[in-house]
Amino acid sequence: MSDIAGIRPHGIAVPPNIGRAPATPQTSNGARAGDRVEFSDKARYLARLAELPDVREDLVQRVRQEIEAGRYDTPEKIEALLDELAVDLQ
Repeated sequence: MSDIAGIRPHGIAVPPNIGRAPATPQTSNGARAGDRVEFSDKARYLARLAELPDVREDLVQRVRQEIEAGRYDTPEKIEALLDELAVDLQ
C-alpha cells in the first residue's frame, strides 16, 4: 500500500515538512558547507585524559621496586610529605 495524502497504511498521520530549514549542500569532501565544530581547551584536555591508562603501570612498578629495595621511605620524602600535609591543614 502506498501513502495517500500523508497517511500511512498503519493509520499514522505524517505531518508535512513545514518550517524545516533547507538541507545544507555538501562539499566535495562530504562535509556540509557551513558545519563547524570548536572544542574548548577543557574539552581537549579531558579528551587527552580519557586516552591515558587508568593505572600508570610504569610508576607502580618503579615504586614497588623502591619499596622492595628499601629506598622508598627516605627522610627527604617523609619531610616533603609532612610539608604538604601542613599546608593542607592550614
